[in-house]
Amino acid sequence: MLKAQWNTVNLDGSIPKGEIERMIDNSFMLVVSKMTKKDQQSIQIQL
Repeated sequence: MLKAQWNTVNLDGSIPKGEIERMIDNSFMLVVSKMTKKDQQSIQIQL
């Protein structure tokens, strides 16, 4: 993995919970978008 693209997030309360959730959602969607259609469909069934 290319760690140059990673972000560090300190969970000390300085970042609102909603912003952290948005960042997680965006990261998940980025990973899913690079998966094959077959793998995407298997993930969607489990959501």
